[in-house]
Amino acid sequence: MPLSIKKLEDLLASKGFIAKTYYTLDDYCIYIEVFSVQNADSFMLYISSRYELIVKDRDNIHKMQYMEMNNEEDIAGNYAAEPDKVEVEDFYKELNVDLSHEKVDDLEKKLKEDYDRELTLKDLSKEDRDNLKDIFKQLSRFMFCVKNIKYKLSIFYKNYLCSITKDDELDCFIIKNYEHKNVRKLYIYLDLKTLYTKIEEDISNDMKTIKDGVYRLLNQNQLKHSKVLNEMLEERVAILQYSDTIQKKKESYVDSIIKFEELLKSLIENEKEIYEKISQIRRKRSEYGAKGLHEDIERSHIVSQYEEDLSKINKIKKEILDVLLPTREKYDNVTLVMDKILFNNSVMIHEISKNFEKLSNIV
Repeated sequence: MPLSIKKLEDLLASKGFIAKTYYTLDDYCIYIEVFSVQNADSFMLYISSRYELIVKDRDNIHKMQYMEMNNEEDIAGNYAAEPDKVEVEDFYKELNVDLSHEKVDDLEKKLKEDYDRELTLKDLSKEDRDNLKDIFKQLSRFMFCVKNIKYKLSIFYKNYLCSITKDDELDCFIIKNYEHKNVRKLYIYLDLKTLYTKIEEDISNDMKTIKDGVYRLLNQNQLKHSKVLNEMLEERVAILQYSDTIQKKKESYVDSIIKFEELLKSLIENEKEIYEKISQIRRKRSEYGAKGLHEDIERSHIVSQYEEDLSKINKIKKEILDVLLPTREKYDNVTLVMDKILFNNSVMIHEISKNFEKLSNIV
């Protein structure tokens, strides 16, 4: 069932979205990074191979290869038991978000895709291998948050993209010949069917609500994990100082993000008002015609002033985005890495505590 990339781009553009980067597998586009003009954030759009979407003559097209994630145990896994599934679900409970137009449907039957599965974790560097296993574990915990909604989650790390699929499974791809920053970036993920179903609704607001819900949950978990560490470590004061320092840094990021989002929203409103004023002037000229050369020159002068104002607004918007986007990236990375570190530490220390109890019973 071939799909036209031009029609898809036009549909996205009509709703305030821009197709930013294309990711292909076996010559078919399966992922598109989509940028929202309304809130200056991005999401990942998944295109099933059955749509046979071909992308050519576009910038930022990258080839992907499927990553086979096996069940290798890391060093920590050999010494500390994995937490019980119920315990993990208690930490990463379903997001309490209000999507009034989101109905909970039964999961659709799994669509089997045939992808290249030659690449495995063993082919990667130890650093990448360990981080990918961490990300997979992290997403498996996040799965509890989004199990009953159509929006899912993805994490971008270096040149790897890992996602919770619409069928609540995990996928991982390596992007060939592509260098990305050594940070973790959180994306909302949805498939093409969900996009078409919800395109007339406020998708941007839904995504912001879900992302804020994930952040809120991770922040709550940070406090829970910090409490566990405080109870089990003798050097709890130092650990709390680290956590407090990072929490304050995160709060400063949030304050900056909110401030710049409000500025961006205000500028967009001003921009709309100016466009409307220009349209009114041109409509009046079209309806009544020019009554005189002087009046025509005056209209042109007013329109020219408005266009200068638009140019200034665009310049300011660019300056805001130059600060807002890196700040969001930092916030994503700090929040995700903090969650990973504290979760692992909580599990490890709990296991160590139990081992000390066993040791005391030996004598």
